[in-house]
Amino acid sequence: MLKKTKATNEEITIGGEFSLRNQDNQLIKSSDFSGKYMLVLFGFSSCKSICPMELGIASEALARLKEDAEKLQIIFITIDPKRDTVDKLKDYHQQFDYRIQMLTGSEEELAEVANRYKVYINDVGEDIDHSGIMYLIGPDGKYVTHFTPDFHSNENQVDSLLTFIKNYIAR
Repeated sequence: MLKKTKATNEEITIGGEFSLRNQDNQLIKSSDFSGKYMLVLFGFSSCKSICPMELGIASEALARLKEDAEKLQIIFITIDPKRDTVDKLKDYHQQFDYRIQMLTGSEEELAEVANRYKVYINDVGEDIDHSGIMYLIGPDGKYVTHFTPDFHSNENQVDSLLTFIKNYIAR
């Protein structure tokens, strides 16, 4: 799906193909999930706040989807390739649902993917400031919409994400 900006009326594409290594050092391509929805998150394993919360929410939502979980692939793409090696992601992966794919690659590969998804990244020493958006990509590989957890809300964020996902995968 293309978004148009009001000021210039130019088309902006979000998302795109990628080919990266997962936590088991397997080459994973976005096309491997053709026919499924993908929920794509960007972050890093050393993150102490947003990343583990988002992955926890995504893990719980995936578990609660039951049989509909086969229609969705959750992808976590690191923005910290220097520290997030395959081995580090393998260790980090153990905290979350086993079906989540955690991906890494070269700095150039990851910068290109983050750029395609319009991810905000600001490296501030040991920490990395970044957007906390979950991108929903359709079975055709095109951007559908996005979800941003509201950690200041009293609403259960797993329930919010489940409602959000079910609006699309139940169609």
